[in-house]
Amino acid sequence: MKKKYKATGVLAASVMGAVATAVWPVPGLAGHIIHNGFLAATIGGMADWFAVTAIFRKPLGISYKTEILIKNRQRIMEALVEFAGQDLLSTENVMKFVGKQNVAEFLARYIEYQGKDNLANLTADVASALFRQIDVPTVAGKIAPAIREMMEEKLISPFGDEIINRLTTREQSELIIHTLLTIGPEILQDEQLKEILKDNIGEVIKAYEGDGGGRAFVMGLLGLDAEKLTGVLLEKADEWIDATLNDSQRLDQLTGNFYERLQALAQGQDLRNNLQATISNMCRRETIEAMLGDYIGKAIISQRLIHLVDRTASEALQRFVENDEWQAQVDGAIKAWMAQELENNHSVITALIEERLNGLSDEELVEFTEEKVADDLQMIRINGSVVGALAGMALSVVVYLAGQVISP
Repeated sequence: MKKKYKATGVLAASVMGAVATAVWPVPGLAGHIIHNGFLAATIGGMADWFAVTAIFRKPLGISYKTEILIKNRQRIMEALVEFAGQDLLSTENVMKFVGKQNVAEFLARYIEYQGKDNLANLTADVASALFRQIDVPTVAGKIAPAIREMMEEKLISPFGDEIINRLTTREQSELIIHTLLTIGPEILQDEQLKEILKDNIGEVIKAYEGDGGGRAFVMGLLGLDAEKLTGVLLEKADEWIDATLNDSQRLDQLTGNFYERLQALAQGQDLRNNLQATISNMCRRETIEAMLGDYIGKAIISQRLIHLVDRTASEALQRFVENDEWQAQVDGAIKAWMAQELENNHSVITALIEERLNGLSDEELVEFTEEKVADDLQMIRINGSVVGALAGMALSVVVYLAGQVISP
């Protein structure tokens, strides 16, 4: 049963008790005390009912000093807004509460138990959506100049010098000669090389024979055509390679000659200029843009970037869960951000409260307020009846005793 009904029931019982004891009085002191108790309870209950009702409405149609909530609405609203915005929900008070919480720890628990996969997948989905919007040629065009500038400053000149310095050592000369001789027989068996040699030897034979028939007759008599000369040349080259590999003195002499030739070339600026020009040509903006565009496009199509983002996000979240220092930094950053946002947008809080309160009609405001404090206000009515009854009975006893003293 609601307290309002209880309070009304107590008041009704007081009225009926007062009427009943007046119509059918009980003789003696006890009857006098009971009647006065009911009467005082009725008076107290009626007074408190009037007072409680006057806060919200007009009891008995009386408008003087009633409907206190509605008549003082503006003043009450301003006080509520000021209290809520400047005191209860002030930046200082909110941050005092937030400061006692370990926000990063809550986040770490969420990530550890259920949030890591969700957050990583969300990050990958966002990255995927962003990557699909990328204009690959534009991105490559914006990145290429920076890469080219870095390569020109840090790579081209030092790299060219480094190549020459490494190639002109005795050890590199030995390695180059030995490698060429080792793979030489295999190269000599290449059909494409044979065709190139045969074509070139054929041109040489034609130039040698000229317009006269004598040289052509001799060449034909000896059976020396382009194919046969190519075979002889390859055979002699293979024999020379084999002999060189098996003759350490000849190999050392060949390596020394090659080394001296490299040293001579390295002394001149032409080789360095040509090498750097070649590297620079490879690092042209157009070349870099094409390479970047191709790489980025293939990475997007193959989902490599998405997988990379997903793996990176998962690893970062796991490190966050395991790293107390990271958590402390994140906790401080979140709280600093919250404090700054509250300070910058605190007026929004008061505006929201004011908008909500002003949006209530008088009837809605009364119902809203009464719903929140109804039980406590009805207890005032019940207490008024109870206290009134006790006071009435006490006064009856006092009056009776006083009468006995004055008129024994």
